[in-house]
Amino acid sequence: MPPPMLRNSRPEFGGMLLGAVAIVLASTALGLTVNHFSASPLPVLVQVKGEQLPLPPGITALSLLDAKRMYEANEAPFIDARQPDWYAKDGHIPGAINLPADSFEKRFLAQADRLEAAPKLVVYCESSDCGEALATVERLKEAYQGQILLYVGGWLEWSAAKYPTRKGESP
Repeated sequence: MPPPMLRNSRPEFGGMLLGAVAIVLASTALGLTVNHFSASPLPVLVQVKGEQLPLPPGITALSLLDAKRMYEANEAPFIDARQPDWYAKDGHIPGAINLPADSFEKRFLAQADRLEAAPKLVVYCESSDCGEALATVERLKEAYQGQILLYVGGWLEWSAAKYPTRKGESP
């Protein structure tokens, strides 16, 4: 029979498991909290290809026909939230301002007069499941006082409809 001191010196498996679970939960809670208050939060939920991302409160979705009507009437500046190389090489809606979330401050300041004078803005991305548009929308909500509309079909739907497109750098 082992001495009494050795019998109780080994922690129980259940206690170790409970401690590990507590550490994982605390770490997850801390990570989500830091992400939530970050200037550029990462999306927490991953979307299945083809599904539309949920819209933030106060953001209105635009259909392809509504976006085309607004474009033709020159009702609002269009904001392309994709990265600059996609904007330039793949193409964009003519006149659209390239404003990805990761370089928002610099690019917004360069276009601030034009954007702040507009009563509404139309933001688009690659497609309905593209989170970059939502990230740009969140940044715009902090810097812009007008109405923000999200053209959910995005670049792929617009170009597939054979609507006007342009390649190259920002206008």
